[in-house]
Amino acid sequence: MAGPVTAYNWVQGTSAAVVGPSRSRLRQVVIYAAAAGAFTLKNGSASGDTLLTQKFPTGHHVMNIPDDGIIASSGVYVSAFTGSANELTIILS
Repeated sequence: MAGPVTAYNWVQGTSAAVVGPSRSRLRQVVIYAAAAGAFTLKNGSASGDTLLTQKFPTGHHVMNIPDDGIIASSGVYVSAFTGSANELTIILS
């Protein structure tokens, strides 16, 4: 049985930080890109293992993570997010 799913919004320009609970599964990332950019999600902190790095063009994009998602044992840490006026919605369970 699937666990609860929660969405977290992240606006470009927000300071790097952990999103959501300390242990979670990354299920999906929705990107609203006013300008081309990239993001990097790490495990728990700036020095944690890289979970996902993605470049994106301008527009609306949905990135689904297959199977059981990516486990972030220490939380999903948004360490980099570039572009201009971009937003992420990070779906965790």
